[in-house]
Amino acid sequence: MPVVSLIASPSGTQRARQALRRLSLTQSALVNERGIASWSTVNNFFNGKPVRREIFMEICEELNLNWQDIVISFSEDEENTLQLTPLNKIWQELIALASLTEEMGMVLVKEQTLGWGKNISNRYEKSVHLGSYIQFEINLQAPGYLLLIQRDTLGEVWCFCPSHFAPQPELEEGKTSFPQEGSTMTSFHIEGTPGKEQILAVVTPDVPNFQWLMPENDEVLKITDNFLMELLNYLKINGATQILYTEYQIIE
Repeated sequence: MPVVSLIASPSGTQRARQALRRLSLTQSALVNERGIASWSTVNNFFNGKPVRREIFMEICEELNLNWQDIVISFSEDEENTLQLTPLNKIWQELIALASLTEEMGMVLVKEQTLGWGKNISNRYEKSVHLGSYIQFEINLQAPGYLLLIQRDTLGEVWCFCPSHFAPQPELEEGKTSFPQEGSTMTSFHIEGTPGKEQILAVVTPDVPNFQWLMPENDEVLKITDNFLMELLNYLKINGATQILYTEYQIIE
């Protein structure tokens, strides 16, 4: 029988490296102290190269990670090989600059006729069903101007903050929920196509001088590759900016 190998996704390798630091481990410790596999195999795991299935799962278990959250999915693999449009190439460069964070994510809510939705969970969801209602939450470690940009399951990119969902993009330190109070909506209705979505949060000390961020553009803006390239170039020369991302699955 052929040997089945698995590959860690880019976000999976980042989670694995975070787990190493959290557990005060090193790759060498996994080899020498835990005796999981050879150095080359462990190194392959952390660099997104094929690793035998059973060893891949054992490394994830040693790091207290669910291997299914770390492995590259078929849809992600197809995305990497078949749909590398200019927009997606720039998006991947942005994600490479960002840090995967647990300080933001989706919170399921119970939609109500009046008032704001009722929070029914204290954790950020890694997957949500089509038809669900959610709010998005971010916990900022420092005040700043927030750009909140989503890449949806179809590969299209949208700016949700600032927009009519987030009329106050200049935020203080601490937790903020979206849609913000003062928005025309109380929650986001999950609809569309199943798949992976990613949210990029860019926190800058000052308002970036982008024409597409003019105040009159209060609708959710569809981001073009030119807009995204302008953002990428800005981030490369502005070291005081905080760049974070999270990802989740939309399921039927």
